[in-house]
Amino acid sequence: MTTNVPLPTFSDAGLTVPTEPQILQGVFADYVDAFAQSGRALNTELTTPQGQLAQSQAYMLAQLNGALLQLIANVDPATSTGAFQDALGRIYFLTRQPATFATVPAVVNGVVGTVIPAGAQARAADGSIWLTTASVTLGSTGSASVLMRASVAGNGPSVGVNGLTIYQQQSGWESISNTVASTPGVAVESRQAFEERRAASVNIGGQGTAAAVRAAAANVTGVSDVFVYNNGSDAAITYGATSYPIPAHSIAITVAGGDDDAVAAAIHSKLDAGCGLPTAPGVGTLVEVLIEDSANYAPPYPQYVIRFVRPAPVTVYVRVEVANLSTLPSTYVQDVQRVIAAALTDGYSTPGGTIAVRRARVGGQIVAAEYAPAVLALGNITPIAIYVGTAPNPTTGQAITMGIDQLPQTVALNVTVAAVDV
Repeated sequence: MTTNVPLPTFSDAGLTVPTEPQILQGVFADYVDAFAQSGRALNTELTTPQGQLAQSQAYMLAQLNGALLQLIANVDPATSTGAFQDALGRIYFLTRQPATFATVPAVVNGVVGTVIPAGAQARAADGSIWLTTASVTLGSTGSASVLMRASVAGNGPSVGVNGLTIYQQQSGWESISNTVASTPGVAVESRQAFEERRAASVNIGGQGTAAAVRAAAANVTGVSDVFVYNNGSDAAITYGATSYPIPAHSIAITVAGGDDDAVAAAIHSKLDAGCGLPTAPGVGTLVEVLIEDSANYAPPYPQYVIRFVRPAPVTVYVRVEVANLSTLPSTYVQDVQRVIAAALTDGYSTPGGTIAVRRARVGGQIVAAEYAPAVLALGNITPIAIYVGTAPNPTTGQAITMGIDQLPQTVALNVTVAAVDV
C-alpha cells in the first residue's frame, strides 16, 4: 500500500522534509482512502476522534523528520553538538575540555594549633559552597592561609572580597576572610569554543609557525585560552593593548590553564631551532619550565628552558539597561546576568549554528553591542543600552581590548541590570 504522506528526500542540496501541514494533509488522505470507500464520506475536522488521531500521527512523523534533520546537522562541524561533536573532534585527536573549579585564597582564623581539615566548608553570598583544598594548622598567630575551591565546577560560583563565612563549623575554627575576589572556574567547553579549537587544530600538524604553537598549546588538557604572536623582525617590538615587549626573532606565548610541564612540552614540540621565547611577564606571570629531550637522545638528555606567560585575570563588568515594559518578567535581572556572563565566557550562538559573538579572549576586543542578541533571545526583555568596562557598573564604554597578557573573566555578579522607562 502506498501513502499520501510526502516523504523526506535526499538531493545534492541535502535533506528536504515536508512541512507539518503537508504531513497532516497526507495522513488525512490516507484515512479517507482507508475508511471512506464506496461513496462514504469521512469527517476530517480536527476536533473529531479521527482528527485527533491524524494530528498525533502527523506530529510523530514530523518529530521523526526533525530527528533526521538533526542527524544531518550533526555531521556538519559548523552545526554539530554533543556526542556527535565529540566524535568529530576525535577525528582530529581532540577531546572536549572539562569544567574547572573556581578558586579563592583565604585566611582561616581560630585557636592556635587547630587543624582545619581538607574539605572544610565555607559559604558565599550567592549560596555557593567552598571547600578547603588541603589540611592546614593554625599557627602561633591563630591563622593560616588556604586555597578554597568551589564545590561545583563551572563559571557559576563566585565570591567577592571578604564574602566567605563558615558553613560547616569545626572545633577551634572561628572565622574566614579573603582579601581578593575568586578566580572563576570554566564550564565544560561549549559547542562554539570546541568548534573554534577544532578549526584551529588543523595547524597542529604544522611546525615553527605561531598557528602551530597555538594549536598545540590549546590541545593541552585544562587550557582555556592561548595567544601567540611571532616577531620575525630584527628589532624588539611592543604589541597589543598593554604594549607587551617581544624581543627580536622571538615568539610571545600566553597560555591560560593547563599543567605547566604539559604546556611547555607542547610549545617545545612546535618551535623551530633558534626561536626566541618571552623574556618579560608584562602584567602577567612569566613561567619557566626545564624540559628534557628523552625521545631523540640517550642520557644525559639535552635540556631546554621553555618560557611562556600566564595572563593576569581582568574582571570585565557589564551594565545592561532594559526597557521597563509591562511584559518585563520579575526575574529579568537574573535572566540577563546569566546570559551575558555565559556569552562572555562561552560565546553566543544562534539556533541555526552561526556564531553571533565569540567569547571574550586573551588579546581580544569586547564590543558591548555584540551581546544584545543574547538578551533578545530571552524573548520578553528588550535591551536599550549595554556598556562594558573594568570597573563595576560602567555607565559609559562601548568596547574594551585585552592585552595579550590579560585574561578577561566575568561572572553573573559582575553584570548590573537596570530597568529604564521608555
